[in-house]
Amino acid sequence: GGYRLSADMLRELTEQECEYRFGVDAEALLQMVVALDLPEVIHTPNRYRFSGVEALALTLARFNSTGDQFELSAVFDRPQSAISEIVNIVVLHIDNEWSHLLDFDHTCLLSPTSLQAYAAAVHAEGGPLRGVWGFIDCTIRRMAKPTFFQRQAYNGYKGYHALKFQAVML
Repeated sequence: GGYRLSADMLRELTEQECEYRFGVDAEALLQMVVALDLPEVIHTPNRYRFSGVEALALTLARFNSTGDQFELSAVFDRPQSAISEIVNIVVLHIDNEWSHLLDFDHTCLLSPTSLQAYAAAVHAEGGPLRGVWGFIDCTIRRMAKPTFFQRQAYNGYKGYHALKFQAVML
């Protein structure tokens, strides 16, 4: 097995390891637990028990990973089903408590006029396409071997078929 997450354990990790696993350093993660108003103890429907710190850390680790729950299970000494349950509970908590702050201002920042301005700015800076207005982190998503266009979907670097989304277009 791996190790269970706690505030003390997080503080023992190096900053690099913490950012690699969770995308944030230990102090930021601990502050997020308080800011998000996560309960000190969370019980799942299947009777798993998590601290608020462990729940948020597992959620961040899940979102920061490539989708391999087996690795998370081995590293954090929790069954895959428990990790899945707690991630869903944390996401629902954040949505229920904080969704009013997560709503995009589609009438200003993401209005059609603004998106066209963003796309024009990207193109003016040397972007080859006129419709690109944003970029994402280029995470490679593994996929089943397609029936058609196998060669186009094959990722030689990773050695499997995958999709890699890199830009958001109009």
